[in-house]
Amino acid sequence: MSDTTNTHGLDAGRAQALLQQADQITASVRTGAGWPHIATLLGLGAISSMGIIALTLAARVPGTPMVLPIVTMMVWIITFSTMGLVFSRTSKRGFGARWGLYIGAWAVLWSIAMLVGGTFFQGELWFAGIMAALLTLATTAGAWYEARR
Repeated sequence: MSDTTNTHGLDAGRAQALLQQADQITASVRTGAGWPHIATLLGLGAISSMGIIALTLAARVPGTPMVLPIVTMMVWIITFSTMGLVFSRTSKRGFGARWGLYIGAWAVLWSIAMLVGGTFFQGELWFAGIMAALLTLATTAGAWYEARR
């Protein structure tokens, strides 16, 4: 015969309430992005926007080496991406799909800025300004949305 005496003061109703509280805590922890992801998005937006402007300004001055702005931008993009990956410890429920959209939007805009800007609009500040604004808008909107979740 088993002993069903409750020695800890925990009845079925209290146990159910504790389980519901644990589920709520788990859900709130796993819905939005962590700060490493948010910082990565903001960093990518800032570095790529400023890099596009720097490349455009460098293209306007004959004889200016383009290597320095490109290398600097790439070093910082890799740094922000690496830090985001290293310090994001938990996988957020539903965040993976949104992260793919954020990074996809950034990659498309950055590619357009680099390829189209470097080919057809080299040195054109209006084009660089538009692309920098779009990069800033896309990454900041994603970071803002995740920070508010």
